[in-house]
Amino acid sequence: MSKRLICLILAFSMMMTVFSGCGQAIDNEPATTSSASDTADSTDSTGDSSDATSDSTGDSSSDASSVIADWSYDFDSSFITENGIEYVWERLDEDTRINLGEIMNAIREGQIYCSLSVGFPNDERDAFLTLVSNCCTFYCWIGTSFSVAVDQETNMVKSVTINYRGIDYESDIQPIMNELELKLQEIVSGIPDGLSEFETLKYLHDYLILNCDYSDTDGTSPFSAYGALVEGYATCQGYADAMHLLLNRAGFETMFVTGIGSDESVTHKWNYVMCEDGHWYIIDPTWDDPSDITDLNFVGYCYFLISDEEILKDHVAKHESDYYETPYADSMDMNFFNVMGYYATTADEAYEILKEQAESSIDSTRRCFYLKFESSEAMREIYETLRSDSKLSDVIKTANAVAGTDYQTSSWSRTFNDELGILTITLKEAE
Repeated sequence: MSKRLICLILAFSMMMTVFSGCGQAIDNEPATTSSASDTADSTDSTGDSSDATSDSTGDSSSDASSVIADWSYDFDSSFITENGIEYVWERLDEDTRINLGEIMNAIREGQIYCSLSVGFPNDERDAFLTLVSNCCTFYCWIGTSFSVAVDQETNMVKSVTINYRGIDYESDIQPIMNELELKLQEIVSGIPDGLSEFETLKYLHDYLILNCDYSDTDGTSPFSAYGALVEGYATCQGYADAMHLLLNRAGFETMFVTGIGSDESVTHKWNYVMCEDGHWYIIDPTWDDPSDITDLNFVGYCYFLISDEEILKDHVAKHESDYYETPYADSMDMNFFNVMGYYATTADEAYEILKEQAESSIDSTRRCFYLKFESSEAMREIYETLRSDSKLSDVIKTANAVAGTDYQTSSWSRTFNDELGILTITLKEAE
């Protein structure tokens, strides 16, 4: 594939941060956009066009076939199913569809320069390029900066120059696509038969958390689903994109959003999934895999199938899109603690729930107990009661007796989520 790199003289540059600040750790990778405001529109494009079709074999409950059934565009539609962006595509206006389709196909082919047949207003530059970055859940080779050329007569952006992450373009892209898709299909095909919807979602959530560690330096692509699923290291963008693709390939209608986690200077990303009850629910896999907990077998459920109201108790903000209405989760019916019956209002209830968990779910690899309370005050008071009355020691003795384990009965670690009223107790192996 021949390429001509169009060199743009940049009049100014603007820094904007995307996909960062997950939990206690911080993703610090800026995405830059730059405008060649004195440069006329260029109609040249680099690379060859492609009519390749998607290799994805996963289904989608949003009916991806209906999205592309009446395809009338000059570009290929594979980017929709590969990135699982049916929800986005269905809600875009015609001009934005053309712009997005052209640049997504350019990224799919590793083209450096993409001429836009429609273009978008220069004052929408940051919003549109953020849309592109968000939609590249599968195209993990995209970089974090773009340059644009602006037509001075119309003030429209008519071309985009794309930055990539250290790839040799066409020779590297297809192997990456194949490897990531193979991994996705391997994970989805490993879902045990006969699981309920809740159990299927939990399986995918747990798989990601148990097989990925939070890092912005390990691996070659920690800001991507490839980093999370193939290399096992990712930031919040990688966790969220991986969760999005897993849900999509497993047949769920799914969506992503960005917002602010705990640090207002950086941006965070999490997931939405539509369940059979007709409600959207949130999954934040990054915050369910806390970087300050070193137990490799730890899985958190504070942010598994929750509502907007619940997540905004400790997430600073949720960003809305300029191009489509983001999902809204208004139910807690499918929430982990609700489905599992792990809500407690008294010390006696908490003890019975913990004992039931000890009898049914603790083994040599999964060593956590979970409880949710009405408030932080109730959580801490009941925990102190259980601890001082030796009820927690009794629970651990029960776990050891049932599972044949050898956990310490006098020592454990506990994690308080004061905003959500959630207590997690992690058992310690006897020394």
